[in-house]
Amino acid sequence: MNQTKQASRTDQNNILQPNLFELYGYDTQINYSATSIAGVPLLTYSQNGTMLSFRGDEIRSEQTSLGQSVTVVLKNNQADQGFESLTLLLPTINLPQESLTSSVTTLAILSRLPGFIAPDTPGQLQRYQPLFLYGTAQNVNS
Repeated sequence: MNQTKQASRTDQNNILQPNLFELYGYDTQINYSATSIAGVPLLTYSQNGTMLSFRGDEIRSEQTSLGQSVTVVLKNNQADQGFESLTLLLPTINLPQESLTSSVTTLAILSRLPGFIAPDTPGQLQRYQPLFLYGTAQNVNS
C-alpha cells in the first residue's frame, strides 16, 4: 500500500489516518514516520542506549491482516554476527478530527537467526522476542 496515501484522508468517510507513531516500551523507543520532508519514510529504533536510524528503501512496509507491518534489518550477518530484524505492527486507527492524535498500544517483534549454522543443526534456529509498546499515533500533514 502506498504510504503517502495511507497517511491522508480516506475517501469513504473523510477520516484521517496516522502517519507518525511515537512508541515506548521497556528500554525501547521506536519512532516511525510514514512520510517526511525528504519524501521517504523514516524509522528510529533505540534500545538499551543504542540508536539506529533507517530511511526510504531500508524500511519495508506492507498491509497484512494484522494491520500494517513495518520491517527493518538490524544486523545482516556481516562478520558472521547473525541476522536480526525488527517488525513493528501498526493497527488501523481512525483519528479524531479535533485532535488528530490517538493513543496506541502495539507490538514489535525482534527476529534473530545465528550467522553460522551447520546444515545438519537440529531444532529451532530462528528466535523471536516480543516488544510491547505504547504511545501516540498522529497525523502531522493536515
